[in-house]
Amino acid sequence: MSAQDYRDLVDRAMGRHRWILCADVAAAFTSGVKAMREKGAPRPLLLCGSKGTGELPTDDDCEIVILGTTGKSMMHGIRAYHAALRDLPAWAMDRIDAWDPDRQARVLASFLDTDFEIGGRPSWGGRPEAWIALEDKTTVHEIWSAAEVDHAPSEVVAARSDELIAASSRIAGASGGVWAGDNREGWHGGAEYTRYVENPRAAQATIEFFREHCEIVRVMPFLEGVPCSIHGMVFPDRVAAFRPIEMVVFRAPGSDRFKYASVSTSWDPPAVVREEMRAAARRVGWHLREMVDFKGAFTMDGVATPDGWLPTELNPRFGAGLGVVARAADMPLLGISRLLAAGETDGLDAAEIESISVEGADAKRQVGGFMVIPTPIDETEERRAEWDGAMVKVIEGEGGNAGLMRGPAAMGGMVRFTLDAEHVVPGTQAAPIVRAAFRATDEFWDTGIGELIPGTL
Repeated sequence: MSAQDYRDLVDRAMGRHRWILCADVAAAFTSGVKAMREKGAPRPLLLCGSKGTGELPTDDDCEIVILGTTGKSMMHGIRAYHAALRDLPAWAMDRIDAWDPDRQARVLASFLDTDFEIGGRPSWGGRPEAWIALEDKTTVHEIWSAAEVDHAPSEVVAARSDELIAASSRIAGASGGVWAGDNREGWHGGAEYTRYVENPRAAQATIEFFREHCEIVRVMPFLEGVPCSIHGMVFPDRVAAFRPIEMVVFRAPGSDRFKYASVSTSWDPPAVVREEMRAAARRVGWHLREMVDFKGAFTMDGVATPDGWLPTELNPRFGAGLGVVARAADMPLLGISRLLAAGETDGLDAAEIESISVEGADAKRQVGGFMVIPTPIDETEERRAEWDGAMVKVIEGEGGNAGLMRGPAAMGGMVRFTLDAEHVVPGTQAAPIVRAAFRATDEFWDTGIGELIPGTL
């Protein structure tokens, strides 16, 4: 089968229903909704938290309901949206019922969410609650050990000053340590509850944060290298492993925070590290299936160090990097993952899906990133820019080789950078380019992002 055949397979599964599409950011679904309509699918309802940065879907393409959820950070914004879906205001339910008076539609939950209903309308292909427990960053070392995956030393201690300082003194190396909190307040991502600690005895603010939000904390060394992830997909007879993805993650001077800025595929780890990462994904996938009957996509984040790749966390769900792979290969990987979770496996060939996806993503690379900023932005604004190998400069009018965009977000505003595909050089690390782009937005738009430190090999 070809990528087109798999798109047709997913379209047939989707074509059986009208859909309520759950998207915390409306603008992120514009192209997807348009594609659905071009294929002849019934007009869906897009149930959103906020409008987001970029062009919104048209009224012809979908019924759009924006709940207006907000949060003080990206994670809080996502949580607020998920909470709102489970307690919809009467006006929103009235809109949904007017669109679907017979209540025959199905719910397509966000890949970050779990199974739930909206007014008696069930979801499809969501992940069970039992899988979310796997995302706890204080227990993941048990999975690494069970799956025989090499990993850095770590200790899990109570979120108390004395225990955190003592553990960090034992574990952290010359480059400092990293502390990651438990899931007492729910799952978390985007480095929200993960902090860099250079000197534990001068980390009182960091200690207070964990005391307020967590019961226990994982302490491990800070790993020097390139942050990168590997995605797997669990099929009944095989675990597919895809290509490594650079995570564009920065540190800020004098801060304990990591700043997540999306993913890119231009960079390649050494060949031996690439295969090491893919082999680790296969072993972990088998273990997850045996452990909780896991099905579909998962993500392993880690760092490519001078001594090889070491994992840092597990996300038992579709990851942003796998979305980049899917677009490059024109493969409906999210749809395939939902089919697997729903137990609808007819026609799915794991080896073929892996091969098409890896070859497509290796051939078509991407460089880009975004940063959430606290300053509210009401409307989307776009500019062209030029990356000259050292700096990104905003230019007037058309031209250049990159795009910059700023616009609304649930927690204030967002800035986005994209290097034109034809100017992406395979093998090039994306983080320094994205850092240069944010320097340009600070100068041009006064975005206040500030200096950033990328990880490098």
